[in-house]
Amino acid sequence: MHEFGHFIVGKMNKIGVLVFSIGFGPKIFSFHDKSGTEWKISAIPLGGYVKFFGDENPASINISEASGSKNSSAKSFADASVFSRFLTVAAGPFSNFLFSIITFSIIILVNGVASNEPIVGKVNQFYQERYDLRPGDKILKVENRDIFNFGDIFNELSKNESSTNNFLIERNNLKKEIVLPYIFQPVVMGIEPLSAAARANLRVGDVFLSVNEEMLYRFSDLRDFVVNSEGKELRMLIFRGNREIQKTIRPTLTPFEEKNGTFTEKYRIGVLGGPIFQAERSTPSLPQALSMGSTAVLSVFTGTIRGIRAMILGEVDPKHLSGPIGVAHAVSDSVKSGLISFFTLIAIISTGIGIVNLLPVPVLDGGHIVLLGYEAVMKKRPSDKFLRFAMIAGLFLILFLIMYTTLNDILRVFI
Repeated sequence: MHEFGHFIVGKMNKIGVLVFSIGFGPKIFSFHDKSGTEWKISAIPLGGYVKFFGDENPASINISEASGSKNSSAKSFADASVFSRFLTVAAGPFSNFLFSIITFSIIILVNGVASNEPIVGKVNQFYQERYDLRPGDKILKVENRDIFNFGDIFNELSKNESSTNNFLIERNNLKKEIVLPYIFQPVVMGIEPLSAAARANLRVGDVFLSVNEEMLYRFSDLRDFVVNSEGKELRMLIFRGNREIQKTIRPTLTPFEEKNGTFTEKYRIGVLGGPIFQAERSTPSLPQALSMGSTAVLSVFTGTIRGIRAMILGEVDPKHLSGPIGVAHAVSDSVKSGLISFFTLIAIISTGIGIVNLLPVPVLDGGHIVLLGYEAVMKKRPSDKFLRFAMIAGLFLILFLIMYTTLNDILRVFI
């Protein structure tokens, strides 16, 4: 998607394209379109690239005939105006963000959004089998206090964190009193990729029953065991699919963003908690989904910038950066949690690619944008000597980052 953004906007600006490649290295398959562009699939599936006319010609001599182009009106990248080149370069990251917005929006349309009506949606299997709570039940009262929306349920329970709570529900036009356990039980609602929980093959819906033979009564009990583990293995009893299974999990030090925006490292296993029942979900309108998708991308963008800032300030150890191996394992972990989790990660990765490419590093789009800004202000291009030095320095930095993150991946995944 990133390279297609460069391609389509370049074509719109009459810039000729020699090659559009999916992957790098030796060519496996290719064909030429009517404009002379070679479309090919290459052997190393780690990204791709677009090669414009003039990319291999430092003198910016028109090479459209030499390339075999059938479009004589196409010009080289270097011959295009500064504005055309800016649009073409910026189109790559923009395509990443647009793809992420569309993907998040589709996820929201498919998965729906939680209604604020006090109506029960999905109920965790473990608790549905043991307590008289069913999807579709309307909650009227909690501890004799009237409930008007779903948020009222949590507000009332936060005032009384007892082991059980009294509920008045309405089912099939009949009112009924039931007793439920404290609703924030140690239930797995989400699993972070590359986490200890992912390595232990935990699943969404798992219920932690005990840790080191001590019973758990709420998610905060589990969190206390993990945070205070000092990295020692924890023996866990888990309910899954009408049976109990044993797991041994070793918590790992992981960056955690506090409410004030600072980062600290805490022992975590990488599970997200939630209530034993969820709100009923409804399908939003297309404009609402697009708005929520845009908000999700903005959240990923700002969170990434805060993370980069925290690394610069020394609040987060760079060892937590992941490279190609880590990304592959993260995708594998997300698949185990379902298609929603998988496509959510794809959208996050796409946003990350857009952000990284905007960094002001030569050979990245952000570096090209800085050089184009210099050209627009100074009315001349940087010297060839400076460009060669900048590109070599940028390439060295990128290669170093790839090697460093790959080493992190090897240490994290295989050791």
